[in-house]
Amino acid sequence: MFSNKKWRKGTDTACIFIHAGAGYHSVANEITHLQACSDAANMGMKVLRGGGSAVEGVELALKCLEDREITNAGYGSNLAMDGVVECDAVIVDHNGRSGGAGAVAQIKNPISLARLLLDFSATQLSLRRVPPNLLVGQGATDFAWEHGMKIMPFESLVSPAAKERWTRWSQDLRAAERKEMEATNAHYGLSPAHSDINAGHCQPALPADRPRRHYTDSLSQALYNDAQPISPPQSDEPPLLDSPPSSGSSRQYAYNGQQHTLPNANEEYTDPDGPPYVPTRPSGHHFANSTQSDAHTYSAELQGVTQPSRVTQPMHSEFDDDSVYEHDHGYVSPAMQRRLWGERSSDSGGARSPDGVPVPPGMVPPSLATNYNLDHSLLAEMSNNQQYPPLAPSLAPSAMEEDLITDTVGAIAIDVYGNIACGASSGGIGMKHRGRIGPAALVGIGAHVIPTAMDEDRTSVATVTSGTGEHMGTTLAASTCSDRVFFSHRATSTGAMEVVNEDEAIKGFIENDFMGHPSVKNSQSAGAIGVLSVKRIEDGAMLFFAHNTDSFALASMSSDDRTPSVVMSRNHGSGSIAQGGKFYKFKRRKS
Repeated sequence: MFSNKKWRKGTDTACIFIHAGAGYHSVANEITHLQACSDAANMGMKVLRGGGSAVEGVELALKCLEDREITNAGYGSNLAMDGVVECDAVIVDHNGRSGGAGAVAQIKNPISLARLLLDFSATQLSLRRVPPNLLVGQGATDFAWEHGMKIMPFESLVSPAAKERWTRWSQDLRAAERKEMEATNAHYGLSPAHSDINAGHCQPALPADRPRRHYTDSLSQALYNDAQPISPPQSDEPPLLDSPPSSGSSRQYAYNGQQHTLPNANEEYTDPDGPPYVPTRPSGHHFANSTQSDAHTYSAELQGVTQPSRVTQPMHSEFDDDSVYEHDHGYVSPAMQRRLWGERSSDSGGARSPDGVPVPPGMVPPSLATNYNLDHSLLAEMSNNQQYPPLAPSLAPSAMEEDLITDTVGAIAIDVYGNIACGASSGGIGMKHRGRIGPAALVGIGAHVIPTAMDEDRTSVATVTSGTGEHMGTTLAASTCSDRVFFSHRATSTGAMEVVNEDEAIKGFIENDFMGHPSVKNSQSAGAIGVLSVKRIEDGAMLFFAHNTDSFALASMSSDDRTPSVVMSRNHGSGSIAQGGKFYKFKRRKS
């Protein structure tokens, strides 16, 4: 699995950088999110320390995140309109080659399918055919099946929390559509039949799509009567089951005149065939963003809330004295080295850090940026005994009692050969239409790599993004941000480029290229975005992150670190931009 290349003579330092999505991470679940980031960084670093490639490190790190219910990727992701988990994933290597899968169902780890497509795109096909590097929908599932990947039952990827959210949202959507239809009919003096409101349920499913339709109808039955056993409502279609399901380990269904067996959620399912699904009912409504937990949490208004003292201790560096990079000051003195993470908010005033170091204008106050060096024993204790100080009335639990994580998780890795790679994975927005492809499947939008330049610094850049996918697609978010960081440019109001440092370049990207784009300004959807970008030069790797959402969960680690450094970056809100960064200096092996 891993590469057997000889190590480079110049450097043997590997790095990995993780983010768990932009949005709002509740205080109560903060430890869980940061633990997921820490575990993903550790998993990726194990591969990189063993000589694995950057692509392998990214894949293993994202698989770790996909297997966590707390993230909106893989298991536990948001459900589409028909109650099915459809995921997106992309992976990009150091040459800029990519593999991606979009709107793919029944795949436990979409990032592994993206990796499979990346490797397949480098093969030579007969008759000079061009191998694909992006597949979507049923075609992607078929490709995975043909190449030996496990095809899971629909229900095996649905977590209890995701199912509860889908049920609640479906009820809200039905009520809203019914109210809208009644208002329309009253306006025009019509008296609609009951079948008009539920017209979509009368549409027959195509034979090959009946397993998915049967699963959706079974899931939807709870919306009609929670007290009744879950069974599909009556329809005009031919019976799907030739006999009632047994209580054993599987159930049978009829498909093209033959008997097939659906295994339980923990068994393998190897019949992915089926044409596009006929929606159970038409809808013009969307639910914008995702939610990730149903636990009682605290309000998003987090200013002034102090975390437990045992967790807020500053991180300590194991690097050289010049290992920390502060954007406004270049390489900092030893007195400032305790601030490995520097977070900024575009509208905050001057302040001082806990160790007395002046905080540059615009930096987020320490109370809004929680830094950790995670220890598993400490995490276990904290997760069982979380005690927070009393909240002021304005900070009491409010309507925002859930995590609101917008879309994608991502990873960037640099291997011991100096190559950089990145990847992204996502379950998409909640209640999306079947077949909706998000930014996490698209190179240049959810993830992008600028290959190594032939300059003296041998510069390369990788960027992964998270946020409102449709806006990120319009603005080519990952590609545009990578260009700005690579060239250290910022677009002016006249369209010209001015030379700035990377910190200002990333801020300018969000303000001008993203939020200032006409399609975003004139849209009724929120322009949310979080960016994680790494610029690799000859002497080290510079990490930059920025977000205009309430929070952004991140982790970073080098092969010289014992444990990952993680941070929950929190914003002031009101459209402000929080930023931060870190510099990893490469240590040279003596020849």
